[in-house]
Amino acid sequence: MYKLLSSDIELFKKQSLIFVKNRPWDSIVTKIGMFIHSSKFEQFLVFDENIDETGDIYADGEDPFNSVSSSLCDRAIQIQKENYIRTKEIIWGITFTLHSDGEINVEYNPRAPEWYENNPMIDIEEEIKKETLIDNNTQSNTYQDGVKSLNIQSIYLACRKELELKTLKASNDWGMNIVDDWDIDLVIGGITFNIGDRQEFFEINVIGTYDERNQTFMWAWEHPSIPQDLQEVALIVKKYGEQYEIAQLQQQLIYCSEEEAWNFTALAAHLAKADGAYRGKVNGNWIYIVFKNESK
Repeated sequence: MYKLLSSDIELFKKQSLIFVKNRPWDSIVTKIGMFIHSSKFEQFLVFDENIDETGDIYADGEDPFNSVSSSLCDRAIQIQKENYIRTKEIIWGITFTLHSDGEINVEYNPRAPEWYENNPMIDIEEEIKKETLIDNNTQSNTYQDGVKSLNIQSIYLACRKELELKTLKASNDWGMNIVDDWDIDLVIGGITFNIGDRQEFFEINVIGTYDERNQTFMWAWEHPSIPQDLQEVALIVKKYGEQYEIAQLQQQLIYCSEEEAWNFTALAAHLAKADGAYRGKVNGNWIYIVFKNESK
């Protein structure tokens, strides 16, 4: 069964805390029904064994509830597709429970609703094909438009969409979304993903490292901790930055957010035609890499 990504868990937590606001609670339950083309959202909190389904009141223009719940429902529909691609099974609902001690519980509903009359496998496969075609066309057009206009944000957006598709393919092909742990070896230039009793190995190049405390990203080129042969893709990005006069791609140490670090990595994955990208904590800092399956 599907395993929620850390970003999914954070989105569920965010929605839960928006819902509860300043009220006392023992647990917050979020239920999302996924029906391939649509979704249903329910939420309630439990306190002293009493259930409260009412949302709190926000001032006009300050209500974050609808936007976050909408994002959560959109993501749930995507999770339904991702799980089907990987397992050929359809999950019809997610129940996410956040407890006041920080513990979480996630349950999946494998049963189709009684009212669903169409063939769900045909429906979901058609949706996946349609979405993939649209994403491929959009990504290609957006990237080219961004290059023509030198709009780096459009380029980042297109590369992020491309990376999402690569991640979805990797999840389907070998289970990238259910990795138990991993090990990066900078000496041999590879990453090993452990999935149950199975291992998947890929050759890597390092894009850079991110220091959360200082909110700085250091590019891999001329990085004191990165072997020279693992700096090649970062140097490709640097040359791209020089060609199009993009300062943040040419400065070795820059102040930025983690999202921007992912933008750099997605661009690198595109330029290097990598099969995917990953990040992990090494010596307290995030290390961003791109990887290729050289056995293909």
